[in-house]
Amino acid sequence: MWSVARRGLAMVCLAASMCVGGSAVAADLKIGFKAEVTSADPHVLNGANRNIWAHVYDALVAQDHQLRPKPSLALSWKLVNPTTWEFKLRPNVKFSNGEALSAEDVKYSIDRAMHLSGPRTFRSYLKDVESVSASGPLTVTIKTKRVSPTLPENVGLIAVLPKSLGTTVNEESFANGKSAIGSGPYKFESWAHGQNLVLAKNPDYWGDKEPWDKVTFLFVPREPARAAALLSNSVDIINDITANMEASFRSGYKIEHITSYMLNYLAMDQARDVSPFVRGADGKPLAKNPLKNLKVRQALMTAINRDGIIKFLMKGDATASEQLVPKGFFGYDPNLKLPAFDLAKAKALLAEAGYPEGFQLTVHCPNNRYINDAKLCEAVAQVFSQIGVKTDVSTMPYAVFQTRAFGGGPNGEPEFSVFLVGNGAVTGDSLTGLVSTIHSFDKAKVTGVSNYGRYKNAEVDELIEKAAGTTDEKAREQLQQKAATAALGDGAIIPLLHLNSAWAMKKNITITPRADGFTMAMDIRAK
Repeated sequence: MWSVARRGLAMVCLAASMCVGGSAVAADLKIGFKAEVTSADPHVLNGANRNIWAHVYDALVAQDHQLRPKPSLALSWKLVNPTTWEFKLRPNVKFSNGEALSAEDVKYSIDRAMHLSGPRTFRSYLKDVESVSASGPLTVTIKTKRVSPTLPENVGLIAVLPKSLGTTVNEESFANGKSAIGSGPYKFESWAHGQNLVLAKNPDYWGDKEPWDKVTFLFVPREPARAAALLSNSVDIINDITANMEASFRSGYKIEHITSYMLNYLAMDQARDVSPFVRGADGKPLAKNPLKNLKVRQALMTAINRDGIIKFLMKGDATASEQLVPKGFFGYDPNLKLPAFDLAKAKALLAEAGYPEGFQLTVHCPNNRYINDAKLCEAVAQVFSQIGVKTDVSTMPYAVFQTRAFGGGPNGEPEFSVFLVGNGAVTGDSLTGLVSTIHSFDKAKVTGVSNYGRYKNAEVDELIEKAAGTTDEKAREQLQQKAATAALGDGAIIPLLHLNSAWAMKKNITITPRADGFTMAMDIRAK
């Protein structure tokens, strides 16, 4: 790994002009960051964008390290009635241009995020919002179309901008810094596409003062090059390291891990009577789609050796999934466990389903989206084949995969029969995944938007809807646990693992890991 890392070093130096000997200046933090920012507009939805722009822009509600809500620009919030939320804003907050924060700025920002056009926006998180009003200089009232218990978490994803930006603000004005005005701990300084993004400390920030005068995100997508950047002291910390990189950092460096919200699972076509990538044991088309048979789905679920996948393939890169969310998230059920790995039982279930000779299947997967995504699918194919479901694997770049998997079939339906998906509770609450991944698909109601297998169960839908309609936290969590238990028992999806987030850093640097895998300067400190 050392030789590979050295080969990548030259590219890092050339791209960033940051190759210097010794440690970084104490007040400057340099981060080797895997993903490139796709937009300077903080209302364009993308994980890397959210990570970086959260340094510049605040939201009404923040998230702790387990993604639970906590105060930010809103000091408090409460339900006035079942469909009306009131947020009390923090006084004496200023934007980086000197303007004072007011309720009108919050209204402007949420309205803008609700109506911003484009394929990747926050509209789905704001689907319950009926109206936003400034009911006082520092009071925001949000009326919802229905009871919406997770509204604070959802509006907590929306960056708050000054209303003075107006309606003509655009990508160019954000990217050149003219409109990059927030109230966060850092200010936008510069963005060199494909190279780096530089932030400067905001001296007027309302919260705790940051120790870093300057934070530079150096975009280094390739693993060897990121490793080289850290080993050469060009950066202080790198994100998204994998188990095969860790040997390079045994001496003089530290590694931190956390189980993330990101769930890798298999979606199964449960809608079509004839599924395009399923064939009989003899290779001929089947008159009936076996994936619509509960016992078949249970057989496939029971054939998965999650512990083996972690031990022999993923190592420290993932945690075996037990359910839809990892421990510590709202809705996690300590009593819920997936079926244990049992090939004999899986074969018996197939026979009971009417497939004693099994059938043939193609599993489709991306090969450049998640850690070991193609290898993970190959491991799944091996165990499926062992129970009589002869399985081929077809992999492709994610740009091609997502188009076909999520809408490449007839009438814009998902194309594949069984395929690998990554999704999760970005708000730290299992209701997010239940509504988007498990609830039956309904375009008009904006439910099941990530239910690519088109699983449908009226009883599960009812549990999810009851949970989404109650503001009693204890009752809501119990309903979500029941919904998850029923859905997984019904084979809605086949959970495989939760990806881990990991960082490598110099010995004199510490980080408090977050379950969303974000690399935040606010969580990084020098000893």
